[in-house]
Amino acid sequence: MHLFNRITLCTALLAAAPLALADTATLTITGRVLPGTCTLTAAPIDLDKIKASDLTPGADSQITAGALEFNGCVGVSKAVLSFAGTAADGDAERWKNTATTDPASGVSISLLAGTTGNTYLKDGDTGIGVPVTGATARYDLRAAYYVPAGAVLSAGDVSTEIVVTADYE
Repeated sequence: MHLFNRITLCTALLAAAPLALADTATLTITGRVLPGTCTLTAAPIDLDKIKASDLTPGADSQITAGALEFNGCVGVSKAVLSFAGTAADGDAERWKNTATTDPASGVSISLLAGTTGNTYLKDGDTGIGVPVTGATARYDLRAAYYVPAGAVLSAGDVSTEIVVTADYE
């Protein structure tokens, strides 16, 4: 092979070879560390049906257990609860019957703390501590029908909604 052909061949091979280029990119990673939290679940409390004549004026009737459940807790040692809703007319200890379809009259709802006792949970209550152990916690409570002494009863639906807020420590 002649020198001229060799130079031509080398030039042709170099021209066909891809050029190596450098490129850069910046990888950005962001995040946020949140304070501890849990998932709060409040299952509905369904009071059994009761005849108006079976309601005892001035007493809680048909007491039914319920609970607030805390699951998936991370970085939490205590949940601090507050309660908000509509207080019963003339009775700040109880909750107003806010049923919109065929509401019963003369009846309100009691919400009590724990599985026993007579500590009422009412609109505006705050600072109720629930210890969290591991990833779960539970706050037992009870609900009941309540008829004030001298109330005029009429049959119908009974319901209320109570907003429970949990702040975590």
